[in-house]
Amino acid sequence: MYIADNEVLYNINSEAGVITSLIQKPDLIYYSENLLPLHFSDPSNQCIYAAIQDLTERGIKNIDPYNISEILNSSEKYRRLSQDITVDKLYELVEMSTCLARHTAEEYKMLADNVIEAAFRRTLLQRLRECEKICTSRDRQDFEQEIYEKIDGVMTEYASAEDIPEYKDVVDYCWQEIVERQQEGYAGIPFPFEPLNDFVTLERGELILFGAGPKEGKSIMLLNCAVDLLKKDKAIVYLDSELSTRLFTARLISHLTGIRYRDLTSGNYDEAAAEKIQQQLDWIKTRKLTHIYLPIFDKQAVYTAIRRVGHTQGLDVVIVDYFKGADEGDAFDTYRDLGGMVNMIKNQVCGALNIPGLGAVQTTDSGKVADSKRIVRNASTIVFIQSKTQEEIEADGEACGNKKLVVAYNRNGMQHAKGEYIDVRFDGDHILYEAAQQHIPQTPF
Repeated sequence: MYIADNEVLYNINSEAGVITSLIQKPDLIYYSENLLPLHFSDPSNQCIYAAIQDLTERGIKNIDPYNISEILNSSEKYRRLSQDITVDKLYELVEMSTCLARHTAEEYKMLADNVIEAAFRRTLLQRLRECEKICTSRDRQDFEQEIYEKIDGVMTEYASAEDIPEYKDVVDYCWQEIVERQQEGYAGIPFPFEPLNDFVTLERGELILFGAGPKEGKSIMLLNCAVDLLKKDKAIVYLDSELSTRLFTARLISHLTGIRYRDLTSGNYDEAAAEKIQQQLDWIKTRKLTHIYLPIFDKQAVYTAIRRVGHTQGLDVVIVDYFKGADEGDAFDTYRDLGGMVNMIKNQVCGALNIPGLGAVQTTDSGKVADSKRIVRNASTIVFIQSKTQEEIEADGEACGNKKLVVAYNRNGMQHAKGEYIDVRFDGDHILYEAAQQHIPQTPF
C-alpha cells in the first residue's frame, strides 16, 4: 500500500476500509455512487475499486481474487496500472477484509466521504499551486478569470448539491414531463379497476398503498396489479416478506391459468390444464419480473436490492408486499420505524429513481394503519380493501362483488366521502380480483 506523509490529503485507511467493505458486502457500493476510481490516491486501490464497480454493475456479487483479476486483465488501462497487484496480494486483501470491513451503510458512507474529501483537498491544492505560479509570473496579464476558472472547476466537480435554478428555467421542462406522463387519458399507469383510476394512477415518484386487515387479500391484490403491469410490458421488482418465490409462483400460475390454487399445488388437474400451465410459464419468461423473498429485511437490504435490480435489469415499478410494524412479526424487526421505511421507499427509491411504487400495509381491528400518522404523511395514497357485509352484498347485488375499495387518503386527487366505495369481486380460490359492476348509492328519504 502507498504511504503518504499527509493523512489529510491521502486517507489510506479510509481507502482500505472502502475496498475491504465492498469485498464483503458489494451492495454497499450503491451508497457511494459519487465515489470514482480517480478519487483514490493509491493506484492499486483505484484499479481494485474500478474492478468491483464493474462486477457489481454486471450483477456479480462474488468479489474474489479470480473475478477481480479477470476484470483488471480485460482492460488495457487497468492492466498497465495494476501490474503490482498479484494474485497473492489479492488473496491477502480478501483475507484482511474479514476483520477490516464495515458492515453498515452509515459506516461505509463515512469512509467513502473521507476518500472523496481527501481527493477534493488534493485536487484543490494542486489547482492552488497552479494559481501560485500564475500569480508569481510577470508574463501573466488579466489572470483573475483564469484563477477563478481553476478554483470554480474544482468546487463544481466536488459540489455536494446541484445548482438551484430559477423557476422560469425549469417550467418548460416540467410541462413537458407532465405531457409525457399522460397515458391512456391518465396521468400515470392505470389500475385494472377503471373506477379507481378516477382517483389515482401509478405515477412516477409516488407510492400507493393498499391497506387491509389480516387475510383480507392484500398480497393477492398486489399480485393482480403486478400481472396487469407485466401485460403492459413494465419491468417490476417484487419484494416479498410473506411468500417464498416457490409459493409466489404457485399463486401467479393459479391466477394466470384460472386453475384453483389447491388443485394446482396438489397436482389435481388434467393434461389440458397442464398445457395451460406450460403456456403461462413460457409467457412469464418473456416478462421483466424479479421476485425477491426477504422474510427479514431492513432499510439497507430493501434499498440495495432495488438498486441492484435497477442497475442490472432495468426497473419501471417497485412493489413491496408488505410493510409491517415491529409488533406484527419478524419482517421488519430490524427496522422499527414503519413510517420511516415507507418514507425511504417513497423518496429514496420512487423519488430518486423516478418510478412508481405500490405496496400494502396491515390495518388494525379498528380499521386504522399501524403508525398511521407517519404512514399517511409519507405515502401518496392509501386505498383500503374491505369485505362487504352480507347486507351490503344484498343491497348492491351480487354483480357488484364482495369487496370494496375506499380511497381514504389521497395527495394527488379525490378521496371517498363516508359511505362511498368502489365495487370489486374477490375470488381467493383462484387468486383473483376482478372489476365489478358499480352499485347505485342508496339515497335516504
